[in-house]
Amino acid sequence: MLSPLILDPVPPPPRTQGLPFVTATPVIRLGRPLSEAVDHFRLDPALRLLPVLDSEGRPVGAIYERDMRRILFNPYGHALLRNPSFGGRLDDHVRPCACVEENAPIEALIDLYAAQGQACEGLIVVDRGRYAGVVGGQLLLKLAAERDARVAIARVQRLERVTRESGSFRHDIEALITDLVAMADMLSRLASEAAEQAAHNGRASAGMAVAAAQTAGNLTGIATSANDLGQLFQTIEEEVREAGAAIRCAVEQTRLGSAQTQQLSVQADGIGEVTALIDAIARATATLALNAGIEAARAGEAGQGFAVVAREVKLLAGQTREAAAEIASRIEHIRATVGHVAQGHALMDSAITTADRLSASVFEAVARHGAFSRAIASSVAEAGVSSDHIRVSASQISDNAGSAVEGAGNIRYAASQLAQEAHRLDARASLFIQAISFD
Repeated sequence: MLSPLILDPVPPPPRTQGLPFVTATPVIRLGRPLSEAVDHFRLDPALRLLPVLDSEGRPVGAIYERDMRRILFNPYGHALLRNPSFGGRLDDHVRPCACVEENAPIEALIDLYAAQGQACEGLIVVDRGRYAGVVGGQLLLKLAAERDARVAIARVQRLERVTRESGSFRHDIEALITDLVAMADMLSRLASEAAEQAAHNGRASAGMAVAAAQTAGNLTGIATSANDLGQLFQTIEEEVREAGAAIRCAVEQTRLGSAQTQQLSVQADGIGEVTALIDAIARATATLALNAGIEAARAGEAGQGFAVVAREVKLLAGQTREAAAEIASRIEHIRATVGHVAQGHALMDSAITTADRLSASVFEAVARHGAFSRAIASSVAEAGVSSDHIRVSASQISDNAGSAVEGAGNIRYAASQLAQEAHRLDARASLFIQAISFD
């Protein structure tokens, strides 16, 4: 006979809120003898698995009823249990068993059961890793069957909805295809118009590129001429500046000559005064010589020598007066000449002043024209660069126009293909609706 029934003294843990169909089955601890597990299966013929827990109440696997059958239905079961290599501790007979958290949804429970295969006897339910109960295989199989039934009903309902909607879908697809064909025709027409417009734009942009290239060449020539003109004005400006400096130097020299002429006139006046004094002295000397001659005549023989001296003095006084008159005449001539020179200096000073003013005006005009010519050269150079940009842009527009023509052709081809595909979609939709129809 078998050994007396000894159950696990540890009662199952209390049920918590979670899966409503969890069964609190008996459990057994690691390290217990195998005979205790056999006694559990003998007491409950409906028991298919016995959870095995560690010292902390965490499941480590299960003892399955199918593995204990050779002991339950074997007449030599007693001997097997007494065999130390087989009937000792149950640890060697523990097999894995899938666990599921108590708060897991039913769909997850059914999916885990399906993943274990047909040999699955049930699942161990845990609460934060600790044993909470067992969900049996029969119950799991029933839940799976109910879910399959719900899925089948949903599929039938869905198929009915598909059948109802197929008529509306056929009408909608026909209207859609009609619209697609119309849109394809319109797209083809628009593509043709776009191609013609792009070709026209390409020709216009090509002509604009040629004109821009010619304009750029002309502007380059103008810019070169403007630069040469600016350099010429700069040279003239430098020469006018030098001429102005020379004129100012001439003005200074003229003013210096005028001052020296005035000094010469003053000196001539002084010489005239000296000459008048000499003439007065000569007249006085002549008078004295005349008086001396009279006195010598009165003296007779004794005054002959004195009379000779008086005649010589009178002669010298006459010569002196003639020389003084000649000097006065020359001084008068010098005065007239100095007056003419002073007048010439005044006219020259006026002319040079006018020339200096005109030189300043010419310098300002040349400087202004030089700046203007340089500004023109800069503007023309910028215009040349802009013209190059226009030429490049026109070339790009021409290239883009060619690409647009090619793209319009592709669009027209795509529109044709769209119309063909729309008709093919119509035929395919008709076949699809016929295939899913229950009529």
